[in-house]
Amino acid sequence: MNRPDLPEGIDRLNRWAGWLGSWSILVMLAIGAWNVIGRFLGLALGLSLSSNALLEAQWYLFSLAFLLGLGWTLQRDGHVRVDVLHSRWSKRRQQQVELGGTLGLLLPFCLMVLLVSLQPAWQSFLIQEASPDPGGLPRFWVKALIPLGFALLALQGLAAALRLRRSLRR
Repeated sequence: MNRPDLPEGIDRLNRWAGWLGSWSILVMLAIGAWNVIGRFLGLALGLSLSSNALLEAQWYLFSLAFLLGLGWTLQRDGHVRVDVLHSRWSKRRQQQVELGGTLGLLLPFCLMVLLVSLQPAWQSFLIQEASPDPGGLPRFWVKALIPLGFALLALQGLAAALRLRRSLRR
């Protein structure tokens, strides 16, 4: 189970997800800029240059960046922590607490979110849920990002736990 290549494979997957999420930020910003320019230019020209689909695309892309970036951020050790005691502990103690937090808090939380979000995401896919707003986008794919994002976070947590266990055994 503790194959050395498993954590690296998970890292590659989350690097790819982080890359996709980072590009979605650029697309989101471009759409946002167009929405602002299009709104004013459209008023001046008497045209409709913005739409509900473009407005929804912005928050869909933000959701994509945020949820796909969860695992990547953990991989980069970028999550917010309260390290009041952490700096005073030995390296071994830090790793033990990190492993305990990953196994006792992070992974159960990810599992809970997965269990709670899978059924609504699947139901949304089955009915091909769409936006209630006129001209809006389909909603089912953005709802699928919730379990996907937390699955990626759980996988990265598993990779971190395997590395910590390996390190603590030395």
